Amino acid sequence: MMQPSFHQFDVHPLADALLPYQGERLDVLLAEQDAARVADLQQQCQRLDIQLCGAIFPRLISQHGFHERGAWLLPRPAAHNPLLIPLPATATADELACIICEQLTSRLAQWPDAQQAPTLFLTFDAMIPNIASILEGIYLRLADRVNYAGVNAGSGQFTAIPCLFDNHSLLAQAVSCVLLPHHSYPLLEHGYQLTAQPMLATSSEGNKISFIDWEPAFSRYQSLIRQQFQQHLTPELFYQYGVHLPLGLLRANGDVIVRIPVAVTEEGALLCVGEVPDHSILTLLKAPQSPTAHAIELAGKLCQNGAPERIELYYCAGRQQHFGQQSQLEVTTIFTHCGAHELVGALSLGEIGSLRPGDYPLFHNGAILCNGEGRR
Repeated sequence: MMQPSFHQFDVHPLADALLPYQGERLDVLLAEQDAARVADLQQQCQRLDIQLCGAIFPRLISQHGFHERGAWLLPRPAAHNPLLIPLPATATADELACIICEQLTSRLAQWPDAQQAPTLFLTFDAMIPNIASILEGIYLRLADRVNYAGVNAGSGQFTAIPCLFDNHSLLAQAVSCVLLPHHSYPLLEHGYQLTAQPMLATSSEGNKISFIDWEPAFSRYQSLIRQQFQQHLTPELFYQYGVHLPLGLLRANGDVIVRIPVAVTEEGALLCVGEVPDHSILTLLKAPQSPTAHAIELAGKLCQNGAPERIELYYCAGRQQHFGQQSQLEVTTIFTHCGAHELVGALSLGEIGSLRPGDYPLFHNGAILCNGEGRR
């Protein structure tokens, strides 16, 4: 198998960078500032008979830091043949789940290892507002026939852009699906802690919370920020504080799902990355204070079966906003403590996974999703 490579468009010709992958299957993680390069990628891959599957992310990640520009070229086994599925904007979440599962049925029927469930890795357009409900619909149909993992692609400005592509298409409102071997199951962690008494989302729909404890959601959030920071929060300063004190969605089993509020509507509702079901129990969360303690723990899990050759890591853009310069320290700590030779990855806009293997798939914010590949 060929090795991944990081391509800088302004340094080397793309045709030269792609030539070693002729006839191969290639995943491409593309930085948002180089989104205009998709057409060239498609043309060159068709010329070289490369099966292309790609996604646009706000930034890319390597062992050297965060990158505003460039592309990760990631060769994959031919068996990891992805499906790029357009999702009609007018369809319900259950209808979208049905569309996805219908296309996966034949792939699952042909899966060679009946004893080991594959990992279904999903890459969604981040602007789809009901991803958590789509996951529920998929789980109702597939249950434990697969493990679940995935990320959201798109713009770091939370504006709609076409962000998923293959050899012929560049799509918004879509999902890319691939079945991976059982051992490719990624780890997902967030480390956010509870800080306040539970509250009730008394009116919410999709990713919009209109009322918390029967009070306009933004007013309620303002009062929480006033208590914690002694600051008067305005809509203009909203995202600046939201990444530090996101909302937590409490589940019956004690798990906490992070929901980062990113905008305020004129009516005073909060818009989050990810859905908040009506009458959910919410609490204010406190983001991790130390970027190293959690990273060391995660690295230990990654290398339980030996040091990986490479880790593939997706790091929430909201988490990076919270930690600022220290986010690089968190990523570097994971990389150095697990003993890998290489780190590839991207900033994501929501992460999909289970807090424990085999559990129900959840849609997270503020998380790190990573996987170790190859053992030395």
